[in-house]
Amino acid sequence: MPEKILCIEDEALLLEDIVEELQDAGYKTLKASNGKEAIEILKVETVDLILCDIMMPLIDGPTTLKLIRERLPQHNEVPFIFLTAKSTREDILVGKKMGVDDYLTKPIDYDLLLATIKARLEQVYRIKETNEAKLKRIYNALRENRSSEPLSIALVAKSHKFVLPIEQALQDLGCLVEFVHEEHLYARKDAVETNDLVFLLYSKIVHFYLNDLINTRATHGRGKMVLLCKDNVERNLKEALLDLGIGKTIDYPYPPVAIFKIILEATQNKG
Repeated sequence: MPEKILCIEDEALLLEDIVEELQDAGYKTLKASNGKEAIEILKVETVDLILCDIMMPLIDGPTTLKLIRERLPQHNEVPFIFLTAKSTREDILVGKKMGVDDYLTKPIDYDLLLATIKARLEQVYRIKETNEAKLKRIYNALRENRSSEPLSIALVAKSHKFVLPIEQALQDLGCLVEFVHEEHLYARKDAVETNDLVFLLYSKIVHFYLNDLINTRATHGRGKMVLLCKDNVERNLKEALLDLGIGKTIDYPYPPVAIFKIILEATQNKG
C-alpha cells in the first residue's frame, strides 16, 4: 500500500509541483496551504510523512510542528520535514529542538526530496520493526505472569485523551486502569496508595504535587510513580525524584517499550 504524505505549502504552483512529483513516485498525497488547514486534516487523516513550508500565513511551519506534537499525539512518530528558502544555523537549531526530522532548501531538488523521504520512511520502518520485536518479547513475558493478580494502575493527566493510547495498551495487557484528573490528585491520595503504579503526565499541578513530596520527604507512593516527561520538565526535578526513590521517568513521546518494561517489572515483583 503506497505511503501517504501531507504537503503543506502556501505557494499554490509549488504545492502542485511537489504533489505531482510525489504522485509520480508512487506516493499518495494530501494538500494544505497553511498550518491551520494541515491541523484540521490531521485530526481525521493518518499520514506517513509531513512536508511543511516554514513561512506561511495564519500558522507558520514551526508553530504547526509545535501544535501537532502537543495536540495530535497520534502523529508523534510521523517524520516531519521542513521546506525552507532559508536554513540558518539558528533556524535549524530551533527546528531540531522542536522535533523536526530534516530540512530541505528551496528551490527544491526533487531527486534529493525523494531520496530524503525514502530514507526517513525506511528509518521509521526499521525502528517500528525493532520495537515490535521487543514488545512481542515483553508481551509474552507478561502473559506468562497472568496467573498472578492483575496490576492496578492510575493514569493522572489534565485530559483523558492525553493518556488514552497508554490506557488502551495497558488494558490489552490485562491491567486494571483508572483515570484520575490532575486537579483531584491531592484529594485522591488513595489513587497513589492503593494502585500498583501511577503514571503522571507532567504539568504545573503535577510539578507542585511532586515538589511537595520531595520537600516533605513523603513516603507514600514511593516507587510506584512514573513521570511522563516533556521537554519542559526540569532536569533537577527528575533527578530529585530518582534520588528519593519516588519513581521512574519516561521521556516524550513515551515509547511503548519503555512503558511495557515498567509493567513487566511491576508484574514480576507483584507475583
